[in-house]
Amino acid sequence: MLATERKEKILALLKEQRAATLEELSTVTEASVSTLRRDLNELEEENFLRRVHGGAELQQDFSEELSILEKSSKNVQEKEKIAALAFAKIKEGDIIYLDAGTTVTPLCHLLNQSGKRLTIVTNSISHLPRLTSENLIVYLLGGRVKKQTDAIIGSSAIAQLSTYRFNLAFIGANAFDKELGAMTPDSEEAAVKAQAIQQSRTSYLLLDSSKIGQTSFVKFADSDQIELITEKL
Repeated sequence: MLATERKEKILALLKEQRAATLEELSTVTEASVSTLRRDLNELEEENFLRRVHGGAELQQDFSEELSILEKSSKNVQEKEKIAALAFAKIKEGDIIYLDAGTTVTPLCHLLNQSGKRLTIVTNSISHLPRLTSENLIVYLLGGRVKKQTDAIIGSSAIAQLSTYRFNLAFIGANAFDKELGAMTPDSEEAAVKAQAIQQSRTSYLLLDSSKIGQTSFVKFADSDQIELITEKL
């Protein structure tokens, strides 16, 4: 198979499922791992894809946002490790903010099983079924529902947030750069995140390492406003 044909098959698979392992790519191209690595390096140089550990993922437009279903299937083990590190920051009686997003979702499971008495405010519809323990007092912000991410956004949510004070806030993001800060594609979600950070004594950015060094459309926090929690220590 010619290199151009292999690359077409690689990109076709990535467009279908956004990410693929070397084993999956080897199956569809019938190429060796060393040949695939060379192809992937060339495609990465041409900005068609991004190399990740054990494979590659489609290069995502910086203003594009995946659906919550697409996000939930990505980097699952990394998100669970991040959740465990975040959970260690939480003490009995804390008042915390949980941002919408699939990186925060595993933390909800840990909180629900912990037995800790906590007050939780969230803007995520998806988090509610995971926060059912009688030890948890849970508030859902009011506002407009962004169906793509199950997030509550808008001026009503921001106004409500401005009346609260948190010990800790756990925030998700689509991209983080040490110089540029934390970013997300949606300006309204960015405004909610920024307000939550403003209302919190300490704010943590929960982020898998694939998003570090990336950029997105709207910045909502400078690097010195948040503490980064990622799976790579």
